[in-house]
Amino acid sequence: MTPRLGAHGTRARHIGRVLRLLASWLIAAGAVPAAAQVTRGPYLQSVSSSSVTLCWRTSGATPSTLAYGGAPGAYAFSITDTANVANHEVTIGGLLPAHAYAYGVGTPTGLLTPADATYAFRTAPAPGASVPVRVWVVGDSGHDNAQSEAVRDRFEAWSAARPPDLWLMLGDNAYSAGTDTDYQSGCFGLYALEMRRWPLFPTRGNHDVLYAGAWNDYLEFFALPSAGQCGGVPSGSESYYSFDWGRVHFICLDSEGSDRTLGGPMIQWLRQDVAATAASWVICYWHHPPYSHGSHNSDDPADSEGKMTDMRTRVLPILDSTGVDLVLCGHSHSYERSFLLNGHYGLSSTLTAAMRVGPGDGRPGSDGPYLKPHAGKTPFEGAVYTVAGSSSEAKAVSPMPCMVASLSVMGSMVVNIDGNRLDARFLDLNGAVQDSFAIVKGNGLNGAPPRVSSLRLAPPRPNPAHGAVGMDLELPATGRATLDVLDAAGRRVARLIAGVEPAGPRHVEWRAVSGGRPAAVGLYWAVLTAAGETRVRRIVLAP
Repeated sequence: MTPRLGAHGTRARHIGRVLRLLASWLIAAGAVPAAAQVTRGPYLQSVSSSSVTLCWRTSGATPSTLAYGGAPGAYAFSITDTANVANHEVTIGGLLPAHAYAYGVGTPTGLLTPADATYAFRTAPAPGASVPVRVWVVGDSGHDNAQSEAVRDRFEAWSAARPPDLWLMLGDNAYSAGTDTDYQSGCFGLYALEMRRWPLFPTRGNHDVLYAGAWNDYLEFFALPSAGQCGGVPSGSESYYSFDWGRVHFICLDSEGSDRTLGGPMIQWLRQDVAATAASWVICYWHHPPYSHGSHNSDDPADSEGKMTDMRTRVLPILDSTGVDLVLCGHSHSYERSFLLNGHYGLSSTLTAAMRVGPGDGRPGSDGPYLKPHAGKTPFEGAVYTVAGSSSEAKAVSPMPCMVASLSVMGSMVVNIDGNRLDARFLDLNGAVQDSFAIVKGNGLNGAPPRVSSLRLAPPRPNPAHGAVGMDLELPATGRATLDVLDAAGRRVARLIAGVEPAGPRHVEWRAVSGGRPAAVGLYWAVLTAAGETRVRRIVLAP
């Protein structure tokens, strides 16, 4: 894409403001007729390997036209929706993976955007494709001030030769209350150029308040992949969702407004989604950090209504047991980065040496990268936790036992994944790297193909069941295996397999008994773990 001139196109932005003001004055004076103008966007949403959604807003209600093709102005295809709306949302399907497209938006009578190289996007690579991936991460970015503009501009300059493939917002995307006006200045205005070029996948923070009425808040402004259209298990909710980008699986959780109980739909969906993915890398993100001693204190169970405690005690055991690699959060206005951790679910004082996977700090120029033995998704090999909530404001932060870095510095993160290596950097508002770490999987064999496993757990039958439930499974190799039945709250009610089991197929039956008594009617989960992998199946006991 054509790079911008100057600091984030300051000159171009100024000229654009002047032209908009002049046009408004001419219209008000009656010198020219009023016409629809784009007042928000366009911005890219739910980008997959074969589809993309474009959203934009116009000054008046008009039909929607989206034109696209191989070069700016050379649009071979177009889609028109004749409904008159001010908030436009158009989805294109049938696209090629990892392919660049130029586009313009407007009405059936003409496009309202210029034939400009910045109006372009690239689709995601095919799921499982081994290609380098770059991710930009901003947190608590919703103040439109000189510092947030500097954070944005320095990343633009730093990444000019290799822009990101996608970017994440970690919540509090528009201060101070997530109103339409807040979003216009602190999100859509601040990041106008980025949003029309780079696919954005946000999560919701405590300042992203929901309001009555259509197109009035976070859930209306964004079009997020709740139906699994970008990969992953469909969540049925735009508050939490997942998507694939090559060999990387991203999971967005909602720590702000969704049910955080073990039996709630979000965590039940999380169990299914993370167990189902065959991606080599798994990255999770949400707003409230499980560990922080910044402007919010994760050791205080009353801070943020206990949301940090809930995520640490309820979500992290699932992530550890399924092999998540990196967790990204905001909320505290600081940068904090952990050791490679496994099993740390209590207060900061409960950290033990056994919970630190490997002794090093993960820095390539210091102790070296964190090492994870297996190339694929493997349980209990540890994850790195970051707090990156200082993209528009920095506040005081104190050291924490589980953290390598604790910085009261404004900035953003960039995460690069290439083969079996992940490199992450925190860039300050001057573009300097303030912290870096790396994770190398599978003994550092860059580009090694993902493991192909024959671990299998077939759907239980009958299902729904009125009594005993049969399950067919297949183990890839002789070794230790467990098969548990969990209730909707995540408590184990039966252990059907425990110990060393032979390779190959077998049949197991759960007699719908819990604690020596018939199990209650309701939802249960069968969880098979063997050879470092997990498979999950849903069981329904009917009356």
